[in-house]
Amino acid sequence: MSGRETKGKDKRRKEEEDVGEEEAEEHDKYSRFFYKPHFLLALSTGTVGLFHAAFYTRETEFKVNLKRGLLGVCCAFLLYCSLPSPVPRSVFRRPHPLFWRLIAGASILYLMVLTFILFQTVHDARTLVTYVDPCRNGLHTCSQATMIGKDQGVSMPLPERSYADDCRVMTGGPSCKWWADRSKGEEPCFANLQASDAIQDEFVVAHVLGWWGKALIIRHAGAAWINSIVFEFVEMSFEHWMPNFAECWWDHIILDVMTCNLLGIILGHLFMHWLSVKQYRWMHISEIPTPEGKFLRVLGQFSPESWDTYHWDALESPKRLLVVILTYACILLCDFNAFALKFILWIPPRNPLNTYRLVLWWLLGMCAVREFYEYSTNRQVKRLGHHAWLGGMILITETMIWVKFGIAVNEFSKPFPFSVVISWSIALFLFVVWFVYHFHLVPNRLKLKKTC
Repeated sequence: MSGRETKGKDKRRKEEEDVGEEEAEEHDKYSRFFYKPHFLLALSTGTVGLFHAAFYTRETEFKVNLKRGLLGVCCAFLLYCSLPSPVPRSVFRRPHPLFWRLIAGASILYLMVLTFILFQTVHDARTLVTYVDPCRNGLHTCSQATMIGKDQGVSMPLPERSYADDCRVMTGGPSCKWWADRSKGEEPCFANLQASDAIQDEFVVAHVLGWWGKALIIRHAGAAWINSIVFEFVEMSFEHWMPNFAECWWDHIILDVMTCNLLGIILGHLFMHWLSVKQYRWMHISEIPTPEGKFLRVLGQFSPESWDTYHWDALESPKRLLVVILTYACILLCDFNAFALKFILWIPPRNPLNTYRLVLWWLLGMCAVREFYEYSTNRQVKRLGHHAWLGGMILITETMIWVKFGIAVNEFSKPFPFSVVISWSIALFLFVVWFVYHFHLVPNRLKLKKTC
């Protein structure tokens, strides 16, 4: 991105942030607090109130829950509107600012739906999800296994699907073939690997596309790679709750980390490199003489006007490292919520609702991470943008849904295995030791050497 465009964006952000500060300066020191934006305080207060209203009000009658759900939706909407400048200005301009305003509007609508579901019982929530199933509304032609619930529309539990029934690698004899044609009676050397659902599963393509999208969000190959590895540890830690997290070691390491995830990150990194070196000639369509040129110009409208890579510099300071860790944690929680929500609400993996959520989160995530990145690296940006706060509100509400319903049906009651607790405790202890050593002991030692 050119310096002029960067300064222009910084100037627009600065003007928006100065509005609240100018209004606050007009009041004395005793009332100035009430005229400054307090995003974190508002989000914390709203979360505590929503948590209390949803978790500590026991009511099984649908009419009462319906009224409370509508009241909760109104409170959540008013909480969002209490932020300064309710209509957010997106950090992106292509293909059109209207597109990103629609994404913000769709995200707000999604937040309202989640808030309403949070106030229902788990049975009513599973039934309500069938009403918005695209397969039942004629938007998609789906098989019976893809639809939510039975023919009558009543939701039903999903069949448990495990990928760790037989984790042997070498199964064939001396005359086996690496990739056998079983129709011809050939014996495969890697029968489990060749017949594995992990190889023939539809999520192989989803893994590649998903990490391609995350590479565009994070815009740093190393950071995306670390996030990919950590999520595999998250899967192993929660496989006692969700059977589809149970995978063989070669599935975690070879198929996921070393193949699908790595391929998606590499493709995303190459795509980002192509965008960063591409020359953009933004001529008006009327100035292009040929029809082919006009058509290519229209297609070019859907590519970014400019492209920036992110330099997180996690080891620059303790604050910067904690900001990067918080970003990683939010991305991991978003991925985990996808599995937890479809597990607790009985949504089949191939149902289009899962795809809609992922696409919406991808578009919202690009804006939210960009705002979070500018807040953590640009000193002229003094507070987070609307998309970042909106993403945080959605993450919190999604998490409260599967926690509340999981407690209600006693689904997530199994304690964590001892090995998982010990592993994460050791990892946390080593991180704390390294954190103190790197950011406190080493700088103090350097200061002593300079004084001596």
